[in-house]
Amino acid sequence: MWAAVRELMDQFDEGVIVLDAEGEIAVVNRAAHGKLGRVGGLDEMSGVRVLRVGGSHGPELGITPPAPELDEVSAQLPVVLSVRSLDKYVYISPAHEKVYGKPADEFFSDVNAFLKIVHPHDLELARVHFDADRAGQPQDYDCRVRHGDGTWRRLKIRVHPFFDAASGQLLVASLAEDVTELRPPRARKESAAGAGPAMTSMTEFRKALDQSVDEWTSAPEAPFFAVAFIDLARFRAVNDSFGYAEGDRLLEEVGRRIEQALRARNKVAGFGSDRFGLLIRSCTDANEVEALVRGVLEVLAAPVMLGENNIQVSARAGLAFPRGMDCNGDMMLRNADAALQLAKQRREELVVSAISRASKSMEQASLEFDLSKALDNDEFFFEFQPVFDPANGNVKLLEALVRWRHPRLGVISPSSFISLAEDSGLVLRLDMNGLERLARQLDYWRTTEPKILEVPVSINISGRHFPSFVMEKQFHRLLKLPALQAAKIVFEITESVFVDSNPSTAAGLERLREAGVEIWLDDFGEGYSSFRYLAHFPVDGIKISESFVKNCEKEEKSRVILSSLQTLARGLGVRTVVEGIENRMQLETLKTMGFDAVQGYYLAKPLAAKDIPGLFSAAAKPKSRKTNA
Repeated sequence: MWAAVRELMDQFDEGVIVLDAEGEIAVVNRAAHGKLGRVGGLDEMSGVRVLRVGGSHGPELGITPPAPELDEVSAQLPVVLSVRSLDKYVYISPAHEKVYGKPADEFFSDVNAFLKIVHPHDLELARVHFDADRAGQPQDYDCRVRHGDGTWRRLKIRVHPFFDAASGQLLVASLAEDVTELRPPRARKESAAGAGPAMTSMTEFRKALDQSVDEWTSAPEAPFFAVAFIDLARFRAVNDSFGYAEGDRLLEEVGRRIEQALRARNKVAGFGSDRFGLLIRSCTDANEVEALVRGVLEVLAAPVMLGENNIQVSARAGLAFPRGMDCNGDMMLRNADAALQLAKQRREELVVSAISRASKSMEQASLEFDLSKALDNDEFFFEFQPVFDPANGNVKLLEALVRWRHPRLGVISPSSFISLAEDSGLVLRLDMNGLERLARQLDYWRTTEPKILEVPVSINISGRHFPSFVMEKQFHRLLKLPALQAAKIVFEITESVFVDSNPSTAAGLERLREAGVEIWLDDFGEGYSSFRYLAHFPVDGIKISESFVKNCEKEEKSRVILSSLQTLARGLGVRTVVEGIENRMQLETLKTMGFDAVQGYYLAKPLAAKDIPGLFSAAAKPKSRKTNA
């Protein structure tokens, strides 16, 4: 169980070192790195929290019985450390009684006991996070819970799933810290006449939301309304760099700007430490609401002065509209939260979710039901889209693109089911299934057309896996398959991997590279922080977004951007592929600019596996391939 301690200690902003009875270092979290002496000693002036354990820490510990060493470590921390499997708690630290005001017996007897003490207004959001971390996704969120003395306390919850080698189980380890006194509610001034709405409490916000829902469901001509969540990206980095006081100043300024950008009939409330909820009642239709929210985001994009520092705020929004007559407040909040998570994943400014029980199509509901069964029945297959050298027509890479052969609906593209897999927690199985299928295909090609294995084969991997110790273990297990070891495997990931990431992300990607996998960044250039990722994360290649290619044969600006990306990549030793080639002029333009790897429907559509050997024959050239488009 030291894996759980190690992973969770990395969530602390302060340095933590665990020493065993002999004074040997058992755990060093990331914040303490660099604060050890050259011979392994501790710099007593470094401000590191040192936890001393009486017994030997020994090897990785099983999940039962709870280790005395774990009690000794956790008792020295002002947080509750707990570890649970999917159906029961296996460890809860002694601090539980102090933080929750009651013994841990209720948690041990019911794995869902935590949700039963969450504040009603936080329950839906807490349930979303609770289900997501059980699906193997790291979580970091705030919520209120009822203390044993009857008061409401605000907890900071940090969750890290991990794979327990001894039991072979997925375990979920979490830290719960009482931050009620650390973060008192920020006072808000009433808005001046004619200005936007004043910041309200979550209780008042929910009351107003429920009123809007009641009107909507009871009157055919009810006023239109919508719910939005706005989240500040990498807000924790502001606290880490400038301190909590400056972080609170930033939040106050963000709140003030939102208040001014909204109209008086609307409401805004703080949800957690860096999230704002908007109830919009001043618009008459969805288009007007979307324009209003985009206007708020535009206002937030202006820099904020914190002391002598100019801070650029990056905000994203999720927006939900009522559909049908059976909507409720919890559903609206849940849909807005789901849209926000999708915006963060895609690195989009705004994502709209209009799904409700009434409007969700039968086909969509059926896909959710069928997805797990499809994995059991192996209903997925690959098509392969080649990447070419424009100078000689040789294949430089094959991209494996997953498809679903649905028994009723026919072939379904990933855009229709990847988000379902991610939301339902099935994306790990889907990606593992894909790697196993790719291994079988490569094994077949090795005996029928060995030339194919001379070029790399890429596969798209969901950003939901990073950073996650358990996911990484699963990847390493499959990468030991002989067919994958013999091939050149590329993982294509999107920028969503790096959104709100921590050092574990880079370390996990580096370990995959050490296992023989290349890491490529897909759709490069669509996010404003793309260049920073090349400097701070282990990336072997980039696939330049087709958005820069669309008008490159006509627009000088597009060519300048493409040339700059090419120069940057070469300077960093990073390879490039340009996506989205749709006509001959685009191809000739990129060829003249010196790009040596291109991909697009003009050259070849995604092909069935049986058609791939033909690409490696001597007669195969780009001229003949363009007829496939």
